[in-house]
Amino acid sequence: MLLGGIVLLAQAGDPEDWASSPEAYFLTKEERAEWRKLDSRDARAEFKERYWLKRDPTPGSAKNEFKDMVLSRIKTADARFPIEKTPGSRTARGLVFIVLGSPARFQDELAPRLAPSGPRKFGEGFTPVAVIEGNETTSTWFYDQDRTPRILELIGRPSLQIKMVVEPSRHMDSIQDPGLFNELRETVARKSIVNPDLVPPADAAAAARAGPELLPRQSLAASLRQVLEAAPAIARHQGAFAGSAVVFREKGGPETLLWVFTPPPSKRPFFHALVRGQDGQEVAALSEPAAVSPVFSTHAAGLVVLRRLPLAPGVYSAAVALTEEGGRVLAAAVLPIQVPSVEKEFAVSSLLVTRGPAPAGAGADPIFTFAGTSLPPRADAAFAASESLWYFLEVANPKDAGKVLLEPRLRRGGEPVAELPAFTAKLQPIGPGRYIVGIELPLQTLGPGDYVLYVTVADGEGIDRPRVLRRTDFQVVR
Repeated sequence: MLLGGIVLLAQAGDPEDWASSPEAYFLTKEERAEWRKLDSRDARAEFKERYWLKRDPTPGSAKNEFKDMVLSRIKTADARFPIEKTPGSRTARGLVFIVLGSPARFQDELAPRLAPSGPRKFGEGFTPVAVIEGNETTSTWFYDQDRTPRILELIGRPSLQIKMVVEPSRHMDSIQDPGLFNELRETVARKSIVNPDLVPPADAAAAARAGPELLPRQSLAASLRQVLEAAPAIARHQGAFAGSAVVFREKGGPETLLWVFTPPPSKRPFFHALVRGQDGQEVAALSEPAAVSPVFSTHAAGLVVLRRLPLAPGVYSAAVALTEEGGRVLAAAVLPIQVPSVEKEFAVSSLLVTRGPAPAGAGADPIFTFAGTSLPPRADAAFAASESLWYFLEVANPKDAGKVLLEPRLRRGGEPVAELPAFTAKLQPIGPGRYIVGIELPLQTLGPGDYVLYVTVADGEGIDRPRVLRRTDFQVVR
């Protein structure tokens, strides 16, 4: 009983460690590493919101079918597979059921009870009763092409057997080949993501096509590398804000822009970045004096540094940091970046959050100028409640520019604040096959706090039409 109690305590886990809960069975290894870096309830709540949103097959709608499926499987597992006080969803069989679904069939084999071979003298050949109880059961779950084709297609196997041993005397069950199952679980977790726009990182091979002469690959000091490796996956921290945008303007390829806003004054700041692909390969690394940029607007006083990178189409993870000359860290964050291909495919830029459009005057900086209109982002992503927030995005190669749909959703602390049904975007042409659209969002009715705006962009109606999800963070201040 003592052993069983230890197992149950271990399975219960830290209530703050959501990553060990049944809801989190579909976390990828990168997401688990990101979770371990989070140091606040707000950061963990935002992470969990992104976890579900990445896997929502119908982003923009009020329903998340993937989340509903997982919660339903958890409820079923709790009813079918409990062991003593351990909920069924936290047992080995519950784990397999939630990740892989119901098997096509299963087979249970009861271990034979050990019998003595002959008369036994007192004190000789004695074996503890728990060892010879004979109530262990080996349960084999079979997945086949006839009844469970979808999961086999997902994991790329013609068939599958999972064996588990149930030991009531020890109040536990276990998977016989945990290495195999962990590989399958990672595969399912990765393929559960249907909104890769929010996922850092991705294809490293695509990044390499940018060419070594275009991407900086500097040697980083060990102390600086440690700062970048430990950067939190949260854009706003202690008054500083890290942002990114991928834009493609009237012509040419996409361009990636990284910036950091920080309120503390610094006479000589330095900017550092480390960009990685999915396999951990570094595609860009740099450490240099920061280039202070005047092209942004800000709500609070401070400085903004900007760095441009010619990343090829793909999804990346960019760790950025701003330090003073003595090494003190002013800001650090990890940013997910998606660079779309704009040659022929339907493509959507990042969301630009601004105070509003303005005509680009003579000599205006072209970085945030689109067909004669200046759209300088709000570098600290902070707005007064008396202001309006404008968000802009570019669209390339739509099937019909008059039928592109937008579905905005606004959330705060993971809870929905407002959402609109899909409406037709009023795209304005800026170049051949390229358009821009801007939407005003008055803030008077929003209380102070941090918000996340999600916008789904659909290339027309129908579930088979391309859909792209974009997000941006902003803050309303008094």
